[in-house]
Amino acid sequence: MKIRIVPALIAFGVSALAGYGFYAANAKVAGNEAWIMLVVSAVSFFVTLGGGFGIRYREGESVVGITVLSVLAEVIHLVINLVATFAPFRAAPYIITSGIVLLAYVGIVYAMSRAFD
Repeated sequence: MKIRIVPALIAFGVSALAGYGFYAANAKVAGNEAWIMLVVSAVSFFVTLGGGFGIRYREGESVVGITVLSVLAEVIHLVINLVATFAPFRAAPYIITSGIVLLAYVGIVYAMSRAFD
C-alpha cells in the first residue's frame, strides 16, 4: 500500500468540510455537544474516503471491492449524520453507531487487503 498524496488531501478537505457542515447544522440545537458531531463525522468521512481513494493497493488485490465498500460506508455515514441532524441529537447513540460502522469498515478493508498475501 502506498499513500496517494493528492487524493488523500482531497479526502481530508472534503471530510473537514462535511464535518463542519454537520457541526454548523447542529450548533444551535445540540449546543455544547455539536463538536462531537464535527469530530466523529470528519474522522469517519476521512477514514472511508482516504481508505477508498487515498491509498493505492498492490496489484492483484481487490481494489474495486475496497472502493465499492468505501462508497457504501460513506453513504451509511452520510445517512447516520443526516438522521442525527434532523432528529433530536443524542451523543451516545451517534458515537456508538458511527464507531461500529467505522470499525467494521476498517476490519473488512484490512481483511480484503490481506486476502492476496
